Amino acid sequence: MESDKTFEAIAHPLRIRILKLLAERPMSFSELKRRLGIKSSGKLDFHLKKLDNLIVLDEDGKYTLTREGYVALQAIITIKRYGWQKRAFILNTAVYIAVMIYTSGIMVWRGFNLLYVAIMALVTLWYVYYCYVSIVKRKAFKVC
Repeated sequence: MESDKTFEAIAHPLRIRILKLLAERPMSFSELKRRLGIKSSGKLDFHLKKLDNLIVLDEDGKYTLTREGYVALQAIITIKRYGWQKRAFILNTAVYIAVMIYTSGIMVWRGFNLLYVAIMALVTLWYVYYCYVSIVKRKAFKVC
């Protein structure tokens, strides 16, 4: 399956739900229809046809994922998992920079104050910890 057809196939939330259900176990058309809460057989048939090469009928007449189907589902899960983490990391970095600039500006305007130094130290400690968790623990970014 070409990549543009694969992306089109997994672009609909219902088709993603179908892939997730079939990753659990093979299912018949009627079982899929019931589990998805779809009343129209035509609607389910339309979406199953869009998943061409990602799903197949096995010898028992049940739909099951192909190798490409498992790969597409893994891509969906990975994008969903790491997409928010990278956005959160960028947002935290922006907030850290803004707080540091603001606090530095106050110190220049009002003069040196131990309270502002403490705020900057705490914000920096938080940011270092957050970077550690994001990069090392969650592996949101590949280093090297």
